[in-house]
Amino acid sequence: MNTLVLAIPMTLALILAACGDDDAKPAATPSPAGSAATNASATKAPPSATTAAVSTKPASIPQADGTIDPLNPGDTRTITVKANPEGFNGQALLKDVRMGVHPELGGWDRIVFEFSGPNLPPATIGYVASASQCGSGAPVALKGSAVLSVRFSQAAAHDQSAQPTFTPKDLSGPGTTILEAKASCDFEGVVGWAVGIKAKQNFKVTTLQNPTRLVIDVKQ
Repeated sequence: MNTLVLAIPMTLALILAACGDDDAKPAATPSPAGSAATNASATKAPPSATTAAVSTKPASIPQADGTIDPLNPGDTRTITVKANPEGFNGQALLKDVRMGVHPELGGWDRIVFEFSGPNLPPATIGYVASASQCGSGAPVALKGSAVLSVRFSQAAAHDQSAQPTFTPKDLSGPGTTILEAKASCDFEGVVGWAVGIKAKQNFKVTTLQNPTRLVIDVKQ
């Protein structure tokens, strides 16, 4: 009888220990918090914390300037943009290049070229077979199967001291349609960028003011 009585508590203790190990397994899974999550491995994270971590992922892809023009379906033909104001004969300084995505109207990737001051230089935007550096002629390697050339005249990406007005010269895209963009020219009043596109998709060009920007949207 004494042996049986002692065996029952020992069995219960083993069962409870096994249950405790099962409850601790989810807390040992790595989380975006890194080492902090390892230190708290003995604490089970509430379901709301896991949901919040997942919901923040889309925020890593910014929605660049403005909205999509619903009346323009875009095209693959080369587009020429006149200087604004017409008759502008100076040099506009490139201030920033940035990219983002817009989910509306079926989804578009956007690249924005911002200039200092109120003047927008003339530009030519179109697909080309390949891209090269304007000074050396060295090829510009880009991801994707299509290259969109963006060429500004009456523009510069450096000041009078030859210091760049915008860096870096190589930008990663959102990863859907625009894959990357690289500076290809800043010489004798010409600023050029080559944009690597997943495939030859329709694109459209708009201009924005305050600040002065040229915006290119490429269909996803």
